[in-house]
Amino acid sequence: MKLAVILLLAFIMGVGGYVAMQSWSPYLSDSTQAIQLQAEAADCSLEKQACTAANDQAHIVLTLTPQPIPLMKPVQSSVQLSGLANLDAVQLRIEGVNMYMGFQSVQLNKRPDNEWQGSFSLPICSESAMHWRVLVNLTSQQQSYQATFNLATQR
Repeated sequence: MKLAVILLLAFIMGVGGYVAMQSWSPYLSDSTQAIQLQAEAADCSLEKQACTAANDQAHIVLTLTPQPIPLMKPVQSSVQLSGLANLDAVQLRIEGVNMYMGFQSVQLNKRPDNEWQGSFSLPICSESAMHWRVLVNLTSQQQSYQATFNLATQR
């Protein structure tokens, strides 16, 4: 009986924790929905070139160097912005698509001329070809924006 009560409480706490984590978003303040910036070329891949995303008011260009993207070595990231002012933070979130590799969160630093820069490195995976999703999260006091890009690496 005692074991059944303990298991029931553990299950309830687990479900409660899962629900709480699903509703929490570190990129959005005050539960504000992020405005999605659409990639201008659906087949743009960051290991080959800079990629852009925009809407009616904002335009971003994400560049990763060197190309092709190396594994276990520093990768420089640059986000060039136009149409957005007074941003508090620009952050990249990099996550595996074809295999769970956790995620990396990269806080970019503001530079002159509306450019934000940072660096990260990607892990080596057992897959010979790894596909990644790179989310660019832009936050200000008033609004949040998000753009999604593709990246592929070779082992």
